[in-house]
Amino acid sequence: MRIVRHNDIVKDLRNLRRFTAPLDSLEAWERLFCLKGLHETPAIDAFPGFGERKIYKARVVPLRENIGKSKGYRVVFQMIDDESCKILVFSRHGTYKSEQELINLVKERVS
Repeated sequence: MRIVRHNDIVKDLRNLRRFTAPLDSLEAWERLFCLKGLHETPAIDAFPGFGERKIYKARVVPLRENIGKSKGYRVVFQMIDDESCKILVFSRHGTYKSEQELINLVKERVS
């Protein structure tokens, strides 16, 4: 599996700098995703509303924090083909005021 990150992921990580290990958490999720793939990696759901594009959202366990996935990070990615994906958004639970705000950001980064 080949994973690329959207250029704005650097900005997402900067916004998360007050947390312990956002980059380490993202890299750990990427390694797991490369090993397991789309169908075997836990906590991945289709993100509806993007037409023909295969957009998914997943929960990422925050490393070095004593909380679970539900209060951890979120990653939104697009499956380009069976062997490659592009990470579009990496955020923390509660970063966006509404789901629509996140959808708008994803649409902006996909185009």
